[in-house]
Amino acid sequence: MTIRSKLILWYSGLLAVIIVIFGSSLFLISRWTLVNSVDTTLDETVTQVLKNSSAELVREFGSPARIVIFFPQIDIFRASGVGVQVWDMSDEPRLLRASSNVDDYVTPLDMNTLQQDPSLFRTADQGDPTNIYSYVNVESGTWRVLTRPINVWGRPLVVQAATSFDAVKYAERGLLAIMGASTLIALIGSVGIGLLLANRALKPIETVTQAAERITAADDLKTRLDWKGPHDEIGRLIDVFNGVMGRLEHLFSVQQRFVADVSHELRTPLTAIRGHVDLIKRYGMDAESLEAIESEVERMSRLVSDLLLLAKADYGGLQLSPQPIDLDVIFGEVYRESRVLAKDRDLKITVLDFEPVRVNADPDRVKQLLLNLLSNAIKFTPDGGQIILGLRKTETDAEISVADSGIGIAPEDLKRIFDRFYQAEPSRVRKGEGSGLGLSIARWIVDAHSGKINVTSEVGVGTTFTVTLPHIEEAVSNITHAAVTRPGFRLLRRTTSSPPPQKTKP
Repeated sequence: MTIRSKLILWYSGLLAVIIVIFGSSLFLISRWTLVNSVDTTLDETVTQVLKNSSAELVREFGSPARIVIFFPQIDIFRASGVGVQVWDMSDEPRLLRASSNVDDYVTPLDMNTLQQDPSLFRTADQGDPTNIYSYVNVESGTWRVLTRPINVWGRPLVVQAATSFDAVKYAERGLLAIMGASTLIALIGSVGIGLLLANRALKPIETVTQAAERITAADDLKTRLDWKGPHDEIGRLIDVFNGVMGRLEHLFSVQQRFVADVSHELRTPLTAIRGHVDLIKRYGMDAESLEAIESEVERMSRLVSDLLLLAKADYGGLQLSPQPIDLDVIFGEVYRESRVLAKDRDLKITVLDFEPVRVNADPDRVKQLLLNLLSNAIKFTPDGGQIILGLRKTETDAEISVADSGIGIAPEDLKRIFDRFYQAEPSRVRKGEGSGLGLSIARWIVDAHSGKINVTSEVGVGTTFTVTLPHIEEAVSNITHAAVTRPGFRLLRRTTSSPPPQKTKP
């Protein structure tokens, strides 16, 4: 069942329930009002008859006293269409008085309720009399009968008043007919209105569906929806749809670029390996070809390892092993390895700031992060340049900086340097160095440790990468930096640099 059908059914069903409840309440209230009006008329008639009646105790010579009841002319007090009877219930029921419109009735108006419990017969000083209402079916229709038992000096009497109930029944049937017709018309109208409202409300969703179908059929990820309505649920849905489409388009382009870059990065070493293999087949084995093949294999191994690491990070298969570590210890290890990384380069590597600090992190990944940043600085800094390392402790974070005096990064490239396989100014990259994955891995490591990585650069001047990681030490005031709790590396407490390589003639 479609949402449109469900909306119409819910709308019509809810309206039907409301109409039935309202109509039933209206019918019951109207019926109660009509019946109460009839009962009030009967009660007032009987009350007037009894108020204008009297009883006397008459004594006769030689006989016991007897009760004589004087009734007025009943037709004077009865309402139009109301019949009244007065019955003596001393021995057998005996009709004492009746209104002219029921002269033909020699039997009680309601025989079933005429015989009542004697306790219902009350005198005037015993409280309000008991009224018994009932329905009686006669040849002319249905009567509403009021039976009131009274006790006059020990003599039980019953006054019955009746009126036709057919008018009320006709009114009930008419009201039911009107309610039924109104309900039917309302339901038909609700279906039509519900269909109109559902079509109008679901039209934007239908537009989204058609757009999705066009995207599926034509592989067009550039499709966007133009919404000119209010920023309600539908407006937010379309905004989310456009955002998702933009995200999908970006991911698809990244995937295409990723596949192209991987193909390019793998094709280059494979081509070199194939060329050297052909040379070996043609001229025989030589050390230079073996060394070249080994170099390209190592390059492919690094590339595949980096790709595997990022793939595991993407789907959550790469687990960290965080533990309390001394970041300055790892910093010192990376500094010492920098001499090996720059052994063939004329670079000056300097430690400007160094403060011992402890963090909760995976030591292997943190070391990989620092080596990636340092390798990147060495790669893009020409000979004769300088690289400055720094480790500082703020109130909440450990701050690592790697600054170089290299070629710099253009402003338009700064936003993409963390993309996989992206290399700004590829022509400036030294042949065989890097694959464009180092900074992507660095950013993942920083994010995995709830840190931040920022970069500032100026073309021709240099680039500075700054990494902040939360530390696990108590906050230290800026004026108490000299209070160091752990000894640092003496090597790093002074400005140091790697010696320039010894150049030899080939």
